[in-house]
Amino acid sequence: MLAEEGATTEPVWRVPRSIRQSAVAVGLVFVAFTVGATAIGLDAWGTVCLWVVSILMLLCAWRWYLVPYVALTDDRLVVQGVFGQHAVRYSSIRDVRPGLYGLRIRTKAQESFVGWAVQKSKFAEWSRRETLADEVTAAIMVRVRAAPPRRNRRA
Repeated sequence: MLAEEGATTEPVWRVPRSIRQSAVAVGLVFVAFTVGATAIGLDAWGTVCLWVVSILMLLCAWRWYLVPYVALTDDRLVVQGVFGQHAVRYSSIRDVRPGLYGLRIRTKAQESFVGWAVQKSKFAEWSRRETLADEVTAAIMVRVRAAPPRRNRRA
């Protein structure tokens, strides 16, 4: 599923909306529980610990479920992960494979990174079922095959 329908002409894939909404809901449940515990007079140490856990839950939901995406631009693949962003030209990509932890992208320079936003379950792998991860991989590989070869920078 395209994450931003109509927002851009370039494909962008994100963590599915239902999972993003669930992550935010869990974070808000932690906050509501903490507000309730604070209101009934939990001791100071317990209150501080609960607030720290609640804030960490919200930060984790934000970083792990709201931030990651995979985007195709005119000349490169952009992968925003939990902790950083990778952008690589299509001509530098050697292989892309869908997996449980996301798209495993390998470059010709023997570097590799993972596009966490699009994943394929083990059940889908075992049953050989086509998933969104397979569609994204195919879209990337179409652009990789169509990319002009890299020019030698030394020449």
